[in-house]
Amino acid sequence: MTERQLKKSMTTGEIHNQYLLIGDEPILIENLLKYIKEKLKVDESFDLDSFSVPGDEVEDILAKFFLMPFTSKQRLIVVKGLADMSDSELEVFGEAISGSRTANCLVLIYLFEKDDIYRKRTMAKLAKLFPSAEHVLLGTEQGKVRKWIQAAINRDNLKLDSTMITYLEKEFNNDVTGLKHELDKIKNYVHEAGDIAPGGMRDLAKGLCDLTKYQMVDAFMKGSPDALQIFEELLTTSPRYAMLVDALARQIVNSARRRGGVTHRNRTALVDIVAQLAMIDRKVKTSSSFERLSMELFILQNAGAFKNGVTYGR
Repeated sequence: MTERQLKKSMTTGEIHNQYLLIGDEPILIENLLKYIKEKLKVDESFDLDSFSVPGDEVEDILAKFFLMPFTSKQRLIVVKGLADMSDSELEVFGEAISGSRTANCLVLIYLFEKDDIYRKRTMAKLAKLFPSAEHVLLGTEQGKVRKWIQAAINRDNLKLDSTMITYLEKEFNNDVTGLKHELDKIKNYVHEAGDIAPGGMRDLAKGLCDLTKYQMVDAFMKGSPDALQIFEELLTTSPRYAMLVDALARQIVNSARRRGGVTHRNRTALVDIVAQLAMIDRKVKTSSSFERLSMELFILQNAGAFKNGVTYGR
């Protein structure tokens, strides 16, 4: 069964008691799960049970099979993580599920890794282990990615040119979950920076969004002049000062511990640097207007201090 077939059957009122959602795109699975909730009109406060295997016990899941719904027509029982189970665990779980009947609706989720070479073998195994479930295979239909991109552009007023749309369609045709994250980053960038040239937007999609807080920290520790630039660019896509302060503090402390043998003079310098970070952290937590300026000054004053001897005992 495809996603389209499932939606068509539910629209006509054909509801099965067991579904197995299979695919390699978390966002497609989550969207379909949301659709099922809406069609069943499930009161999530009372009649939704979510489990994750192999952590949760099979007995706890089976107990929900026979629990009557409180305000909905059916309880919805969602079980995630089937792909994380070993073959033996999956076999035991499949036998238990298939041997039990329920008036409620059970939704099982099997999330493949991208390019799983054992996919066909696994599909055959799932068919044997869960014969009572309607198997729903999720995938990206031809042309659908471009429609999603266009819908996001219209919704968020991104003003992307045709070249950029083509690039996104080609780059993320097999990764719609990544496409959503990419569009979110572009939206954040536009919100922060305002209108930018199409060429600049393409540069953003191709490289800027790959920057991480760890790259900034590495540049800071090495005394690279790029540290401040990376910091400024990170703010356009993820303006979370607390995360950057945390990453800097952890790396500074870890560096000091690894080096060892810090002299009294350099220990004093190290304490001063940590105190500066603590002050910035307080400003972040109190929503100070100077948090950005404080971070910029901190990077300018201290980048490379560790490379130049603060934790080397010199």
